Amino acid sequence: MLKMKITDKINMNDKNRIEIIGTQPPCPRCRLLTDVIKDKISELKINAEVKHIGFKEPEAVEFAKTLGLQPGTSSIVAQILNIVMEHKKITPDDNSPFNVEYDEYLYTGWSYELDEHLRYFENKAQEVGILMTPAIVINGKLKHAGSVPRISKLTEWLSELK
Repeated sequence: MLKMKITDKINMNDKNRIEIIGTQPPCPRCRLLTDVIKDKISELKINAEVKHIGFKEPEAVEFAKTLGLQPGTSSIVAQILNIVMEHKKITPDDNSPFNVEYDEYLYTGWSYELDEHLRYFENKAQEVGILMTPAIVINGKLKHAGSVPRISKLTEWLSELK
């Protein structure tokens, strides 16, 4: 058995934990968020483990319970509100404020317009008892839920881990 140095053990215990609670398999928003976070922790040289957790998994359900919520999607919020969601293909337009920041991530199928289309449900989610996907949990604390935040906000949260 290999002996571990004390400093190695300390570094392992100091690893930050970043969880994205989302759909399984990941939807475009959850996939994008996971990819951006992984890229940012690498770029910022942050010691962190990034894990995608399906919103139906016990870990996600237990976390949401601590907030007095249950995890769910925009579709679940719509069902609770008795609203029929329009499922149209939403693609980025040339004027999107996110295109420059996210161009390399457009393969995920995400677009700023998709988040804007779902904004109403994001705003109503907690009101109806739902922790809406995607949710970002950093070291056990909810940072954001219901949409893909701007890269500058993600960078701010991740920089706090340095």
